Amino acid sequence: MTGSAENAAKAFQVLQQFAKETPYGLNQAVEGFTKLVALGLNPSKEALISYGNTAAAMGKDLNQMIEAVADAATGEFERLKEFGIKASQQGDNVSFTFRGVTTTVKKNSEEIQKYLLNIGNTDFAGAMDVRAKTLDGVLSSLSDTFDGLVLNIAQSGFGDAVAEQASAAEDAIQ
Repeated sequence: MTGSAENAAKAFQVLQQFAKETPYGLNQAVEGFTKLVALGLNPSKEALISYGNTAAAMGKDLNQMIEAVADAATGEFERLKEFGIKASQQGDNVSFTFRGVTTTVKKNSEEIQKYLLNIGNTDFAGAMDVRAKTLDGVLSSLSDTFDGLVLNIAQSGFGDAVAEQASAAEDAIQ
């Protein structure tokens, strides 16, 4: 999805750090990033933070927000209702109403994304930090740290030795 193994490795490092610092696990981060790239949307860490803040504030999964953004970018606004955002279309414009404030933007992917990014960056800034300190956030971080440890072991020579022993144990059990 990133165009090269080198770009994928760089993106994966960013996603690992994002998962470590937020209440969202690595699987959610990778899945969200992949959806954004596949749909031609902004897959930056800043976008993930904004969408993550909105999702965290609403008690939702990161990918629920990303899917709502993806739908909205193509003119489908139904999922935004889950986040308290109503939309109405008038010609080349779309009006979003959130918390009683209506904002009208051009009905194109770039303007719609910009509006939704702004909500996460202003109305819900810091929501992931708050959620990361809750039990589910701490457990998610612990899981990501453990996954990182397993990945480091697997990529080292020690990983091969552990795999051999695990295979021998499986054979013995069978």
